[in-house]
Amino acid sequence: MQTKPKIAVVGGGAIGNLLAAIWTRSDEDVTLVVRPERVAALQASGLRASGLAGDFHVTPKVAAEIPAGTEFAVFTMKTQDLAQALRTFKGSLGNATIVTTQNGVRAREIVLAECGVEPITATLMLNASALEPGTVRYNRIGTTVLGAVPEERRLALAVMDVLFELVSPVFDTPQIEGAMWSKLVVNALTNSLQALTGKSLNECVNDPVISSFAVAQLKESFGVVRAARIPLIDMPGAPMKLFSIMMRLPAFLCKAILRKNLGRADEENTMTSTLQSILRKQPTEIDYLNGEFVRLGEKINYPVPVNRAIVERIKRIEQTGEFLTREEIGAMVR
Repeated sequence: MQTKPKIAVVGGGAIGNLLAAIWTRSDEDVTLVVRPERVAALQASGLRASGLAGDFHVTPKVAAEIPAGTEFAVFTMKTQDLAQALRTFKGSLGNATIVTTQNGVRAREIVLAECGVEPITATLMLNASALEPGTVRYNRIGTTVLGAVPEERRLALAVMDVLFELVSPVFDTPQIEGAMWSKLVVNALTNSLQALTGKSLNECVNDPVISSFAVAQLKESFGVVRAARIPLIDMPGAPMKLFSIMMRLPAFLCKAILRKNLGRADEENTMTSTLQSILRKQPTEIDYLNGEFVRLGEKINYPVPVNRAIVERIKRIEQTGEFLTREEIGAMVR
């Protein structure tokens, strides 16, 4: 009889709760690792999940440390918290394979710097929200892109394929850098639209002023990555070939494409991680989203005024909690 792998999901935010809930329901050997002060409450309440995976309640194993013998440690906190989490749990990691799920393009670099090992990179195109402790809502099913690892770790990658298939479709690629940047082009757009406005994605792309801003941002982000000769890949949820075509199209056609892709009714429930952070009055990941295009632009001397303005405005919203009007957003492009 085959023994199931021992998994630790580190972090009890939206992604951590979603993975722990679905894997627990599937009878996987999973422990949700959270801050010590949260352990007792989660042990008592369990996790309540809703949305596209169904409405269900599970009681996962909960701990403040990665359990001994863990084979896979899936880190789910924000990018800016990853380095500290790795330091905190380094003593209990043992020989566990590290799996990253962070937004942006820095997680692999952080793991290599802190632990000196190659992680499995999971680029998640799905969306989940968790505004209350012990809850999670699965809002949008999107492909999980897994990065290939050295030959001796291919078996570990195969195990992750099986586990993530329980959550969403899986797409493997050896071009993980291209996958991370491809996701970032899309992710920075959707996160910034919601964080600036407080509105749903379909409201944003169906507003003529906000959608003009979205097109300008998308063209700038795609443009700086292309100018830096970073190889993007076409993958589910991040159609880089389509975006390449959009670069040459007039604005009204670009807006129509955005409406078709983000203006559907099912996007009403999508709540990006940046908006969730603002609503919880927590720091956002904006430096690791639109901030990456700002850094890249500075590196290659490519102008990125829209992304720079986004970073500045969202940091202000973090402090004030006041979203922008459509007129203020329009002025950011002009």
